[in-house]
Amino acid sequence: MMVDMEKPSRDFKGIWIPKEIWESENLSIMEKVLFVEIHSLDNERGCYASNRYFAEFFHVSERQIQTHIANLKVKGFVTVTIKDRYDRVIRAAGKHARVHGEQLKQLRQDQAGLVHRFRVGGMKKTS
Repeated sequence: MMVDMEKPSRDFKGIWIPKEIWESENLSIMEKVLFVEIHSLDNERGCYASNRYFAEFFHVSERQIQTHIANLKVKGFVTVTIKDRYDRVIRAAGKHARVHGEQLKQLRQDQAGLVHRFRVGGMKKTS
């Protein structure tokens, strides 16, 4: 008996695989599409989808998903953290990482500070 699982929210824009991912010789086709699925589910809280969710989505075993996620982690395409001993959070890494809330706010503040410094008379020499 198959139980309907609640589908995680996703930032779905269609099927699009970045050129670097698609042309990568270091990734299997399954790792490529799994990465894209993780990336689409990686919202401000990260991707909380379980191995079971991915296994059902791709029609493969949970063990295969576990192996592919481990490979993506080792190859530097995702980070995996465990929160509260049981909640796994997967995030896209490297150039495909999303900039989230506080980081975006800090970047905007840094940008505004630099703009102000250049308008006021340029950067001051520090010794």
